[in-house]
Amino acid sequence: MLGRHDAWQSPGGGEVQMQATRVALEAVGVDAKLWPSDGVDEREGFETLEDVDCLHLFGSLPEHFVRVEQAHRQGVPVALSTIAWFQLVNCWREPGPAWQRLWRGTKYVARAACPWLPSWRRRLYQAVDLLLPNSQAEAEQLVRYFQIPRRKIRVVPNGANPSFGDATPEPFAEMVGGNGFVLCPGRIEPRKNQLGFLRAMRGTGMPVVVLGDAVPGHEDYYVACRHAADDHVRFVPRLAHDNLLLASAYAACGCLVLASWFETPGLVALEAAMSGTPLVLPRDGCAEEYFGELARYVAPGDARGIRRAVRGAIAEGRNPTLAQLVRDNFGWATTAQVTREAYETIV
Repeated sequence: MLGRHDAWQSPGGGEVQMQATRVALEAVGVDAKLWPSDGVDEREGFETLEDVDCLHLFGSLPEHFVRVEQAHRQGVPVALSTIAWFQLVNCWREPGPAWQRLWRGTKYVARAACPWLPSWRRRLYQAVDLLLPNSQAEAEQLVRYFQIPRRKIRVVPNGANPSFGDATPEPFAEMVGGNGFVLCPGRIEPRKNQLGFLRAMRGTGMPVVVLGDAVPGHEDYYVACRHAADDHVRFVPRLAHDNLLLASAYAACGCLVLASWFETPGLVALEAAMSGTPLVLPRDGCAEEYFGELARYVAPGDARGIRRAVRGAIAEGRNPTLAQLVRDNFGWATTAQVTREAYETIV
C-alpha cells in the first residue's frame, strides 16, 4: 500500500484511509503492509514485489506512474483508490494566478465534452487494473470523464472506527473551556473553506473550534483565517488520529461543520457520526450518498445558509439513528471486506 511520497508531512484523510484499511485487512486474512514512501529510490524498483499479490495505491497522483510500471513489469496487478472529485467550480477555487485557474477550467470543460482527450489522469486510470472510488457518484465521474470501463471499478466505502462513538466529552471540553461548540476539523487549506466558514460565523456569538494545521504552502490562508475569526473562535493544532482527544472533541461538540467545496465524503464526518453528532456538510461531493436526510447540506459560498444550518443542527441535538447508520454500514470492517473482494477480482 502506497500513498503520496510526502504523505506524512501533512497527513489527511487519504493517509488515515490507507492506515485504517491496512489494519482492518489483517482482520479479514489479508497480509497488508505499507510501503515506505520516504527514502525510496524509484529507479531501484520494488525489490520485494516478487512476494506481493497486489499493489494498492492511494490518491490520483502523477508520481504513481512509475510505481504502476514497476509493478506491471513484475507481473503484479495494481489497484488505485482514486480519492477524487471533479467539478468546474473547484478549478477556480484551487490556488494560483487567474490565468492558471482559467486554464484549469478550460481543460475541465474540454474533458467533459471530450472524455477521450489525453491527460495524465486518464493515462493513470487506464493503466491500473482496478479503480476503487469511495462512492457511486465518484465512480460515475470516472466513467463519464475518463471512459473507464465499469468492469474496472469497485466502489469501496470509507469507514470509521466504532470506538469513536464511545468517547467522553470531558477531556477535550476541559482543554477548550466548555462543550457544545461548533467543531470545524481538517487540514487548513482553501479547498476546506475554513475562511468562508469563519466569515459566516462571525458575529453569531457561537463558540467555534477550528481543529487542524495549515497545509504546507497555505500558511497565508491560515493567517487569513485567524484574521477572519472573532473572539469566540479557538484554533487547536491537529490531533493525531489515535489521540483520544480527537474522539473526545467529537463527543464534546454541539455539531460538526465541513463547509468544504467538496468531500468524498470526509472521514471526520463518519467518525463524528459514530456518536450521532449533528453534521453540516457540503452539498457537493458524495456526503449525501452516505448520510441521506440525516445531515444538513450547505453551499460553501452561502454564509446565511451555513449559519442557518449550524443553528438547526445544534438545536436538533445528537441523533441515535445517524449513529446506528454509520455503525451498521461504515465501519472499517466493512471497508476491509469489500476491499478484499475487490482484490480477488484481479489477483
